[in-house]
Amino acid sequence: MMEQKERLSEIKKILADKKHLKTREIAKRFDVSFDTARRDVLRLTTTGQAMRTHGGIMSLNTNQVPSYLTRKHILSPIKLKMAQAGKNLLNPGRLYYFAPSTTIAQLCNQIHGLNAAIVTNSLDNAMNLSVEELPAVNILGGRVQATNRYISSPYSLEELDHYHFDTAFVGAAKVDENGFYIANQADAAITRRAIELSDRVVLFAEKYKFTNTNSSPFKVESLNQVDTIISDVPLIPRWKSWFKPNIRIIHVMEESK
Repeated sequence: MMEQKERLSEIKKILADKKHLKTREIAKRFDVSFDTARRDVLRLTTTGQAMRTHGGIMSLNTNQVPSYLTRKHILSPIKLKMAQAGKNLLNPGRLYYFAPSTTIAQLCNQIHGLNAAIVTNSLDNAMNLSVEELPAVNILGGRVQATNRYISSPYSLEELDHYHFDTAFVGAAKVDENGFYIANQADAAITRRAIELSDRVVLFAEKYKFTNTNSSPFKVESLNQVDTIISDVPLIPRWKSWFKPNIRIIHVMEESK
């Protein structure tokens, strides 16, 4: 029987042509059990390589970045594990910056009651944090970008200058040897400034962020600015070489064989 890694590659090729596959179709095509096909579907959808649908799976357009609202529908157990790993890096009495990110939004649900302060320009981060008095939440002002769920204005950068952060927690739509990127220019500028004002930077980036070809055009920062990366699987040596030698790498699951 074909190994999962090879099977997933073939499923993605089929999705590129058909756009949609039923789980039972996958089982029949690859002569595997329904449970095995379902695990393949979960592997692709929980790592953001495809979108779960009723009874199956559909392709995501790799030529553009799915909107924040689209990505919210593929929230996954893997993202939750990554968020829980991020929780272990937080301490009482500190000031943190939380960038807009579906994984960071889940992190916000993990830290209720923490005696710390968070600055963010993300609507969902602020809402998830505000169910309790702690941590304290400061949200940057400006215009609401409804689709991507963040706030920005020409004054946001000036607001940030009033802070010095222990750590900036950030996400990425794409990672390559030149840096990490997101889809929105204003959001990239705000996150870049927050990084400049932080002692440490924690980047959340799953494996597929290193391999996709989407059109995330706005560079946030170079990878030598990242102190810790939290991913789903271990980084291959080539990707690891893009970061500084003392980069701390946290992965929450093992690579499929």
